[in-house]
Amino acid sequence: MNHRTAPALLAALAALAVLTACTNDEPSDKAQPSSRAVACTAEYHAPDGTLLRPESVWPQAPYSRSEASLTLSAGCPKAPAAPSTSCDPAEFPWSAPDDLRAARLRAAGVETWVRSTITGGGAGQGLTQQVLRLAPDRASAALDRFRDHLVQCGATTVTETDGHPRVLLLEDQARPKLLVDLAGDRITALTPAGEGWSRQQLLQIQH
Repeated sequence: MNHRTAPALLAALAALAVLTACTNDEPSDKAQPSSRAVACTAEYHAPDGTLLRPESVWPQAPYSRSEASLTLSAGCPKAPAAPSTSCDPAEFPWSAPDDLRAARLRAAGVETWVRSTITGGGAGQGLTQQVLRLAPDRASAALDRFRDHLVQCGATTVTETDGHPRVLLLEDQARPKLLVDLAGDRITALTPAGEGWSRQQLLQIQH
């Protein structure tokens, strides 16, 4: 090999190697699916008064409160706002894998999602509260989507606003499983856990 052509040949081979590496790369969303969820969430501090105070749930009983999970959907990749097909209260507000839930909530018009769990009251009772803030320009469509799904799951209407169900209750054999308040640009959901919950008790907490 001519010593004058060697550098040029080496440079050409290096460029070919870089080009091959680039063309063989898998899309980032396939190579690292978990990064989708991380990109959709950021720290969010809920305003005072957003979450229930434990003493308002069990005034006379010992209680404990888990650290609230506060997430803000932001920078999500595009995701279909496919209707949920699950009527399991534990899967509200969206039945989807963890790496897709935030993206689908964002696509459905949800801007912030706050979740907190309180335990107390004896008998292993617990209460999970979720508060979803909706984008103002998409609130109406989002409320309709969640309302229709709850009705299809057999939820009963507790109160109405302008002829539309506002507070809906999902029960199982007369036991309350999920109470959802659809108001303005906010959705508030209460999911009780443990024995001894009554419809009246849950409604009193909701108010």
